[in-house]
Order: sequence, then structure tokens, then C-alpha cells
Amino acid sequence: MKRSEIDALIDNEIVFFKSTGFSLPPQAYWSFSDWVKNADKVSELRERGCGWDLTDFGSGDYSKIGLLLYTLSNGIKSNPSSQPYANKYLFIGEGQVTPMHHHWSKMEDIINLSGGVLQIKVFNVGIRDSIDSASPVNILVNNIMVTFLAGSIIELSPGERVLLKQNHYHSFWAKKGFGRVLAEEVSMVNDDANDNCFLPEDKIGRFPMIEENSKPKHLLCNELPGTERFEKLKKKYL
Repeated sequence: MKRSEIDALIDNEIVFFKSTGFSLPPQAYWSFSDWVKNADKVSELRERGCGWDLTDFGSGDYSKIGLLLYTLSNGIKSNPSSQPYANKYLFIGEGQVTPMHHHWSKMEDIINLSGGVLQIKVFNVGIRDSIDSASPVNILVNNIMVTFLAGSIIELSPGERVLLKQNHYHSFWAKKGFGRVLAEEVSMVNDDANDNCFLPEDKIGRFPMIEENSKPKHLLCNELPGTERFEKLKKKYL
């Protein structure tokens, strides 16, 4: 993806976000120069993976298979004294799929905050992380236990939520024809490096390859001061 494309996508979602009445932290609007000026103050943000996070999951087609997130808060998995929870905003486009996956450690609430209808397809986890396409799936929806057939699609309107446990395979997107969705994830500590189990045939990649065709307007969470990518960007643009 081109840097200019990533910045335009984030700018577009900021406009949508403001229309919902919610607010983002000041760092969500920092320029590249702001990050340079505050480089010695942001180690906690870097270590916790806070900030903008965009992925096409290795698909090369972000609009069809992708997700934009803003991580508000997170613990540090390797630090037992760190906070035991995480909190994110998810910006989900119409028909834009987050591929089927589950987490070995993390349990999470997914809440539709605003916008359209969030659709979540669910299965149980089978033997050796396979999909169990037969057994019924028990899930808390709006804090009421509901039993679904394997492969069912749960629909959440704004204000509604599901609790996804470690044994729940799930994929989600915003229902076509109803507009994009602003969702929130409230979960145990998020550990993308070690706690995401996608289906092997999907060949998932975590971050997109970025073509640096313009000076960054928004840094992603893996580009903050103290990272190798930040140093490369500084060398190129300062």
C-alpha cells in the first residue's frame, strides 16, 4: 500500500469517527513532526502497541480483506505487573472482512458502537485448531447466552455486543447496504505476535508493505519512536 493511501484512509475514518460523537486521544492527530519532538516520552505507547493499526492481512486488497484499528490501551504480555486488559476502536467497512481466527489466550467483548450492522460468523475450535463445523456454538450476546448452529452469522446493531472466548473461531464485517461500523474491543491483553490463530490456507500477513511515496501524516503503532521503521522514516524525511 502507498503511504498516501494509508494516510487518506485514516483521515477518512477520523471524519467518520467525529460524526459518531466519540473522541480519540491527542496522539491520534499528531503529525510526524510531533512524534519527533516527543520521541523521548512515548516508550509506553510503543511497548503497549498503542495508536493507529492498519492491516490488509496480506491480501493486497484492503477494501475487501482488511481492518483499521486504534489501540487506546493495552498491557504488556511479558510484564506480569502490567495491566491485564486492552481496549481498541475498530473501523470496519461494508463487506470488509477480518478473516476467520481465534485466540489461544485472549477473551474479548466486541461492541457495535455506531454506524451500520456488524456481522460475525462463528464456529467452535476443533481438534488441533481446526474449525468444528458440526457442534453448536454457545455465545453471550448482550449478556444472554444464545446457542447458534456452527457457521451462523450473528448480527449486532449499535449498542449490542458479544463475548468471544478462546474456543470461538470468528470472522466479521459490516453488513453491505447498512454503512460502515465503529466497533469497540474490550479484552484481555492483546498479543498479536503470539495469540492469533488464523486458518493456514488464508496465509495471513500482519502489516502491509508500505510504499513510501509521501511524508507520513499518521504513524502506525509499529512505526513509533524507538522502532527501526521510525529511524528509517526520520532519515528519509528530516
